Amino acid sequence: MHLSAATGPHYSVVMIAAVIVTASLAALFAFSSLIKLVGVRQSLAIRDHLGVKPMQWRLIGLLELAGVVGVLAGLAWAPIGVAAAVGLALLVLGAIIFHVRAGDGAADTAPAVIGLGLAVATAILQA
Repeated sequence: MHLSAATGPHYSVVMIAAVIVTASLAALFAFSSLIKLVGVRQSLAIRDHLGVKPMQWRLIGLLELAGVVGVLAGLAWAPIGVAAAVGLALLVLGAIIFHVRAGDGAADTAPAVIGLGLAVATAILQA
């Protein structure tokens, strides 16, 4: 969001929403990234269930972490935030596809769907 582009109460509400949604997205993906990079047992079980190779799993964790940095930076410079949010949306869309292929139900796929919603909302709010 361009701080000099708008003023008034509507702008304040949108900015507050952008900060809340961005922070929620960043928290979700920071957690997701760290459990992949650290190798938490439940994360490794999900990796194996989805049929993802260990190196790919770590790469996904690094991409998620880069996305977190990008969306947070987007609060200061919108273009990088939008790009990072779109990148996270594409990443999590891939996760949804892997869950569907694995035959996972709604409960196992829900975090990815929530991540997709937050990523899209972040991209819209930071645009």
